[in-house]
Amino acid sequence: MQLMGAYSPAILKEHVESGTIRILGVADENRLTLPGFENVPTFKEQGINVDFSFWSRIAAPQGITLAEKARLIAGLRELINDPDFKKNMEELGMSVQYMGPEEFSERWIEDNAKLTKTVKETGIAELIASQKK
Repeated sequence: MQLMGAYSPAILKEHVESGTIRILGVADENRLTLPGFENVPTFKEQGINVDFSFWSRIAAPQGITLAEKARLIAGLRELINDPDFKKNMEELGMSVQYMGPEEFSERWIEDNAKLTKTVKETGIAELIASQKK
């Protein structure tokens, strides 16, 4: 048995269709919308307390002016909320949502705490430390 994680399920599609892999669950809180993956249950639906999603962010250099920051924020919000962009991303198996700087900072801190707890409770931290010896 092997375990694999993927940022984009679209890269797994041909393997699922050919039967070389089987997807056991989705770690995100929602099921996938990608055709062929809609019936894959979340881990939470299966009674496994896993709720973790991959996210990407865009950062600007320190010292950026407030005007430049505001322009970037407005442009990114417009792009990410554009229906065509969302549709294209969903066709790749990725759901997107815009988060402003403050909201994203809160999410980053929350996810970091959740992942740190999981890594410690599962023994992954000790396993990694023992491999470095």
